[in-house]
Amino acid sequence: MLKYKVKKNLFPSRITSDEYVKYLNNRGVEIGKGTHFFDPQSTTIDTQRPWMLHIGEYCKITSGVVILCHDYSRSVLRRKYGEVIGEARETIIGDNVFIGIGTTVCMGSTIGDNVIIGAGSVVSGKVPSNTVYAGVPAQFVCTLDEYYQKRKAKTVDEAKQYARRFIDKYGRNPTEKEMGPFWQLFMPRGVQILREKGIFTHLSGDDENEVLNDFLKSKPEFSSFEEFIQAVRKDKGD
Repeated sequence: MLKYKVKKNLFPSRITSDEYVKYLNNRGVEIGKGTHFFDPQSTTIDTQRPWMLHIGEYCKITSGVVILCHDYSRSVLRRKYGEVIGEARETIIGDNVFIGIGTTVCMGSTIGDNVIIGAGSVVSGKVPSNTVYAGVPAQFVCTLDEYYQKRKAKTVDEAKQYARRFIDKYGRNPTEKEMGPFWQLFMPRGVQILREKGIFTHLSGDDENEVLNDFLKSKPEFSSFEEFIQAVRKDKGD
């Protein structure tokens, strides 16, 4: 832990997610496997009551997130009413949760499994599993199934827009690797070809074996990358 503190003070930008998780575990915070902190130096995890905080498996916690498990507002009550009135509620984050940039999770909040929390939200209370929440305070946006269908319906058009802007900027077609997260639309179903093309499959906060197995069981939208590029060029009027 001393080595972590020295590194944090001298070289905060070099703190890795694994180092941060190990530090939090040593402090007593429960964190499940696969959980990833994208920017540990800007993340605030309340370790004053580590036994009151649980973060599940394969969570994705982005920059500027604050997760609390205590509340010192009692200090105002003490000065006004002359009593020290304690507070204690567990803060629980389930499995496979994405927490957007700049979100605050207040003491006593419970976030279920398979949840997306939009950037800049303030979570207080209970967020059910399989939902999308956002806002101040965070409120229900849609179910995860509805969000999946919405994103699924838009992905081909957005992949084409992504490729068109690349072509406009660089004057050439993107490579399969340069198409980023859209590779499942057109890549042949085989692991070796992914390796040969340099496709990134070690996704943060995920299990690479599951990523590859699910990919092999799926079907592409296009028979090849060339067919995809032809569709992009046709829509572009080339």
